[in-house]
Amino acid sequence: MEVISIANQKGGCGKTTLAVNISASLAKLGHETLLIDLDPQAHATFAMGFSNEASDRKTFYDIFRNHFSDFDTEFEEIIITGRKKFSFIPANMMLSSAEINLGNMDGAATILHRTLLHPYFERYKYVIIDSPPSFGFLTLNSMYAADIILAPMDLSYFSFNGINGVYRVASLLNRETGRKPLIFFALNSYDRRSKCARKIEHNAVSKLGDYLLPTRIRSSVRLREAAGIGKTIFEYDEKSSAALDFSNLTRELLAAGKKKTNTIMQEFLFHAPEAGAVYVLGDFNDWQKSEVGRMTRLESGHWSGHVTLRKGKYRYKFLVDDEWIHDPENSKAESNTFGTHDSILKV
Repeated sequence: MEVISIANQKGGCGKTTLAVNISASLAKLGHETLLIDLDPQAHATFAMGFSNEASDRKTFYDIFRNHFSDFDTEFEEIIITGRKKFSFIPANMMLSSAEINLGNMDGAATILHRTLLHPYFERYKYVIIDSPPSFGFLTLNSMYAADIILAPMDLSYFSFNGINGVYRVASLLNRETGRKPLIFFALNSYDRRSKCARKIEHNAVSKLGDYLLPTRIRSSVRLREAAGIGKTIFEYDEKSSAALDFSNLTRELLAAGKKKTNTIMQEFLFHAPEAGAVYVLGDFNDWQKSEVGRMTRLESGHWSGHVTLRKGKYRYKFLVDDEWIHDPENSKAESNTFGTHDSILKV
């Protein structure tokens, strides 16, 4: 079994569209697939055609409830079948109470992972999880269970903050649990005619490199129409450009999980609690101030940024409110032509 979590703290970037239609594409390829809606908003549940009955159905909340009350739910009671090789666990607002009841329990973030280890789920080749638009208890369960995390990006510069967020939470999980899922990104609702879209695409390619899947999910009325009547794009219009996009993206995702890459995602940290804006700039991004190098403020007062790097030696500095500062946590530095010093990183 391979578990793929669709996750990004940013709402409106198309997590549900990817989760539903990648699941459908996997089933169409002949793989037994389970889609889990872990979002209390239940968008995947509605997109699968269960808008009216969602509040009355058992959901994964009933599995969580087994851990804080005298309750026992059979898996058959929550899993919906009826589509060929495509099963589904719905959601409703009751999932929100799982955050309250289990948030402080030891091992609470591992419940989904431990559940999927049950022999009942051995029948599934792939499990796809649609996560909520936050990094709370439910998304931690989703990411902990994942072998691969796929983060959708829409055509807004806020998506670059989402990139840093995904990596920060994944790093935390790795330090606390030792689990290290692969992380990939996909551009969603893409319109090549838009100059803004092409610029964001260029920045995303520069920042993510091999971790950005090649296929762009083009903006499509057919996708919205399909979700509106509770169908996947393959059920609604399998000859559409959107169906082709999802077929290609799904194959790329499966191949990416097996392909070795010669790049790493490097995290940069800088402590500047009073700063208004911080960028990491270097010869890896031509020392150009752009979204590629923009860092995200953390609650600790640190700023975090991530850049995809190939093996080699790099010069870099931080631009803190338009003031150049070398990395105080990195003792390796070399003089530059301006009479100052650059920090040095070897990958």
